[in-house]
Amino acid sequence: MYSVRMRAERSKKHISGAERIVEEENISAAVSMLAERALCHERGKPEFINISVEALRTPIKSVNSLPLILTQVEDSKEGKALARKLLLTLKIPLLCIEKALALLEGGPADGENMRGAVIMNMLGERLEPDKHRGIRASRMDISREASGELEHTIADAGLMSYYTYISEALVLATKVSSVEGTIAELCWSDDPSYTAGYVASRELGYVRIPYLKQKGDNHGGRVFFVNNIDIRNYVHEMENTPVLVNKFGGLKEISMDRI
Repeated sequence: MYSVRMRAERSKKHISGAERIVEEENISAAVSMLAERALCHERGKPEFINISVEALRTPIKSVNSLPLILTQVEDSKEGKALARKLLLTLKIPLLCIEKALALLEGGPADGENMRGAVIMNMLGERLEPDKHRGIRASRMDISREASGELEHTIADAGLMSYYTYISEALVLATKVSSVEGTIAELCWSDDPSYTAGYVASRELGYVRIPYLKQKGDNHGGRVFFVNNIDIRNYVHEMENTPVLVNKFGGLKEISMDRI
């Protein structure tokens, strides 16, 4: 199996990134697909595209995805209020929640978006070694069978136009939640046209919130809330352990009025 990864930049700023885990015979198709995606991103034509192909030497970790929870909110104000409630149920301190929201709203890298994620402990301290790059959960994908299950569920919910966003976010959130020490994740997209984001954890699942920012806002990113981690081991597993989602965890309902 091979990890095929793409990142694209313009004016030394991150535009897009994506990745696949594929058999040798599917490398060419994956490279072509990722190159086309880099060239057609809404944030503009890249000036630099890097596509890497790497044979996976480490055994692939097979996992079930987090369950998918769909929610309804009217706007980003309601969305952030829901995110706060969800994170509070997971025992994330309010000061950490507010700091995380402020970082994603204003740009965690001195006003700019990061390629990777913020790692925040329960004191609100940032632990990522590089405060401009962050850490990037990598080497992950979803199997064809699990992708088909997810696609059917998303189609039934009337969200097929967002399939790529939801699928990739669910896979990433599943890997992040599987790493020991992760309590929760808060994320929303930095794509200006996509307003959705999520709160994810092993306890709650992947809770999609359709509005966590206003349309046209190009700020976004992700925060991993952690506790009792060895930062080197944590970063190594997040960035290097290959994970393949082999089964979709299904659609789950939670009572929002009881949060």
